[in-house]
Amino acid sequence: MNFGERKEKVWRAFNAFRGYTPVDRYTEAAFLINKTKRILREKGVKPSQEECYETMLTVADKYEIINPFENAFDFYKVFQATDEELDWEMVLLAEDDHTMSSRFYIPEVLLRCFDDHISNDVKTILIPEAEKFALTITETVDAHPDKSFTLTTINSVAKAVLDEIFAGYENVCILQTSIYMYEFSALKFDFIMSVPVFGVRDKAEESPFICREYDLIAVENLLLHLNSGGELMIVIPARITFAAGDVKELREFIQSMYCLKEIAELPGGIFLPTSVKTMLFTLTTGRTEDVAIKRLVADTKNPRRDGISQLIIHDETFVMLEELQDMGDWNVDKVFALQDEDYQRFQNSDVRKKTLGEVADIFRGKNVAKKDPTGNIGFVNISNLGVYSIVTEGMDHINEESRKVANYLLEEGDVLIPARGTAIRIAVFEEQSYPCIASSNIVTIRPHKEVLLSSYLKLFLDSPMGRTLLSAMQQGTTVMNISYNDLKAMEVPIPPLKEQQKIADEYEKELKRYHKSIQDAEERWQRVVERLQREF
Repeated sequence: MNFGERKEKVWRAFNAFRGYTPVDRYTEAAFLINKTKRILREKGVKPSQEECYETMLTVADKYEIINPFENAFDFYKVFQATDEELDWEMVLLAEDDHTMSSRFYIPEVLLRCFDDHISNDVKTILIPEAEKFALTITETVDAHPDKSFTLTTINSVAKAVLDEIFAGYENVCILQTSIYMYEFSALKFDFIMSVPVFGVRDKAEESPFICREYDLIAVENLLLHLNSGGELMIVIPARITFAAGDVKELREFIQSMYCLKEIAELPGGIFLPTSVKTMLFTLTTGRTEDVAIKRLVADTKNPRRDGISQLIIHDETFVMLEELQDMGDWNVDKVFALQDEDYQRFQNSDVRKKTLGEVADIFRGKNVAKKDPTGNIGFVNISNLGVYSIVTEGMDHINEESRKVANYLLEEGDVLIPARGTAIRIAVFEEQSYPCIASSNIVTIRPHKEVLLSSYLKLFLDSPMGRTLLSAMQQGTTVMNISYNDLKAMEVPIPPLKEQQKIADEYEKELKRYHKSIQDAEERWQRVVERLQREF
């Protein structure tokens, strides 16, 4: 039976609860009814309404579940209407929405990835927040009868349901505890698989860990519970690969105390309902010489609509641990870019290269709280960045004293590039009749004219090699984030000024010809349309 069929079967059973208990209490209701039926069945008598209700209250007290029914009548009506044994794995995924689309669960394709990493040497396995693994959790346990499983959950109802699922399993222990708390368990394990909470705004108020974000707390905490040679497979948002501050400190801690075995970029849409870009990490207390770097893609064009039945390796490479440490981050795009054949040829070529920081001034634009259509200063947004130059039509303005924005005023020939956004558009600023500044979402590159020409730099950054270098420094999830400090360290070819001028002249000459051709074609088209319309 597939996921859709299993889901529909549970909701057919839950239809009996409608109107008698809140929709967000269906799981508790289902569990209490099931337990009550078993107890009364064992007594072998036909109970009255009050006896049923009192038995249910006893069960609720035993499992510390708040009674979801308002009165004995409501409970008895549902009790009589519920006959079939429920699919408890699907009950764990049930939510107050008939499609179950708002409940976070781990897709089967990722569960297979976890299962494939369980080697014969593994004896003890931890699955935190086990309700997220409900789709195949019994299959995983049944496939490894020789291994000892510890399943945790924060939720008392989920604990009760998991106890129900694994009643009679001698190799399964269920704990109600939180992996976001220090010493959540006294045990250590050979293998841990985890998809912690991510994409939440709340942070731990007091924490003995390096970071306060719950997903990053989980990484550090779970690593402490690995046996010697043990492995942790954990899904974490891509932010861990590039963020600075305490996240960087966490990366350095992991690299100093543990070993990275694999970093795999997961496809967008793999988790519903979130769209956060995620990475699958494999970390170990054992030894490894290099790190496998992978980019996984879905076997469907629209994973959100069609789901994912298989993860396909789109790119794969290896990087030495020392090289990863030298990079300063775990940026997968950077690893692939630096190992690109064209990049290697560029690096090994004889052309003179300098960092942008040596041949240009680079600074971030200004954050402006209030705009003024009648303001005296133009305000360049990302939307104003054209194919070559700034699109002044519809440009915002601000009203500000010149002295307060003096350090941000744009000059002729400044090269503007988005610091954030979904696409890279590079434009060269042309002086306007009014002063202009760029927004904080734009980085301004001001070439030193005696060594670097603006048009030449624009042409290089737009080239495949330039895009490769820019991709290598992107620090983003679904939205890119380019740091001006990274731009300063970016190497660009610096041929003699005459050669740059020759390249720039040809580029600008052909660009004018291109624009003239488009203008002529549009005018010709307009004349033809007008002539034909006069025939009517």
